[in-house]
Amino acid sequence: MTLLPLWLSLLGGANSADHLSLPNALDRLDAGNHQIEAAKARIATAEETRKAGRGNFLPVIRLEASAQHLDRDLILDLDPIRSAMVQLQANDAVQLKSLSSAMAGAPLTPAQQAQVQQAATGQLDAKLPHFVTTIKEQDHWTGNLSVYQPLFHGGKILAAHRVNTARVTAAQAEKERQSSDLRRDFTRLYLQGTLLQQSLKLRLNAQEAILRHRNRATQLVEQGMADKAALLRAEMALADSRTALSDDSMKLESISLTLGQMSGSATNILPTDPLPPPPLGIPVETGASGPHPLLASLSAQEDVASRAVSVKTADFLPEIGAFGKYELNRDALSALDPYWVVGVRASITLFRGGNDWYSRRAALSTRREVAAMREEAKSALLAQSQRQQLAMEQSRRRWENLKAQGSLARENHRVTEMRFAQGQATGLEVVDAWLLMQKADLEQLAAAADAWISLEEILWANGRTREFASAWTTASFAPGVRP
Repeated sequence: MTLLPLWLSLLGGANSADHLSLPNALDRLDAGNHQIEAAKARIATAEETRKAGRGNFLPVIRLEASAQHLDRDLILDLDPIRSAMVQLQANDAVQLKSLSSAMAGAPLTPAQQAQVQQAATGQLDAKLPHFVTTIKEQDHWTGNLSVYQPLFHGGKILAAHRVNTARVTAAQAEKERQSSDLRRDFTRLYLQGTLLQQSLKLRLNAQEAILRHRNRATQLVEQGMADKAALLRAEMALADSRTALSDDSMKLESISLTLGQMSGSATNILPTDPLPPPPLGIPVETGASGPHPLLASLSAQEDVASRAVSVKTADFLPEIGAFGKYELNRDALSALDPYWVVGVRASITLFRGGNDWYSRRAALSTRREVAAMREEAKSALLAQSQRQQLAMEQSRRRWENLKAQGSLARENHRVTEMRFAQGQATGLEVVDAWLLMQKADLEQLAAAADAWISLEEILWANGRTREFASAWTTASFAPGVRP
């Protein structure tokens, strides 16, 4: 008798402790789960990557500067040309002098010609500068401002931007898929906890009734008015009830801890809502054609694969872009270097070992693979929705049958108690009647829980897990459900 107050206090403490209703717990589920936080971070990463990809449409502006030290000054020496010019001019001066002297009747002697050539060479050498210039000094710095604007890269830049956009969509769909799976798992545990909560109440009531019957059977045995087998049967039923009560209590505590961990709550969350009857008349479409986040994620991944094919196709096309360059340190330029230059540049890769061809074929295969995965997922979700629809209907019918069976079991127990009080029934019959009534009630609770779990599976397969809280709340506050 010492264990019964303990179980009663445990159950009463669970009901009075801080708890979250199912709608409130589902509302805060995403905010308290680390897996969802990681998914949100992946969405932010994909979004920033998409923003970074926009820069490929804009010009690239670079400012470059460098300090250089050469092994020597770079000198352009054209003095051999100067020497040849001086020599030619000196020879012309000698010929003119010789011609004028011959016309005067006094031709120049070789010594005089040499003297004239020497004098002319000296004059020309003094007047004509040397043809030597320094192109680059040994120590100098350079700086330039360059601009490149892509004009046509085979569609690669646009395709890459669309890939990044599709990845954002895929990350969002993946986050929604994880959130949907989390709500499904949380709801399943919550339903199991609610079932255990109600089962504990039934087991406590049954244990209290069996305990009273055991005490009465003990008195009858002591008075010699009943067989000891009735007392042993009551003792065995009481021991079984205590074992089942202990097991269910530990399971309930474990589920409560798991629910607290999933929702990010520091306190244990024990489901206190009574288990409503199985859902009835809730419209459920079993199409599974688009809203499920898994299908949305696979569609986005298929779009990524398609854009990847466009990126690989661009490798076969030319790249065209406008460019410009302006030199900042003109002193470091040679006479052959321009101050600024603008133009259009085009290039195309003619042969790359065939890797671009096979890379494109690999991208095509990836696209086909993702498309096949999407069709398979669509078919699986449709089958899952249809199977769970049948399971929900079966659980509903089973609940109705067990409800009638429970009414008969309670009437049977009432009649057996009356017969026992009149000495027309044994204690074994009373205990068995209690156990049959408890079994019917527990199985009815399990049928209701199975129906609700099937409904959650149907909503999950159709991407509508957020609608479960509304259905649960409507059913929970239906007349006759709450005490």
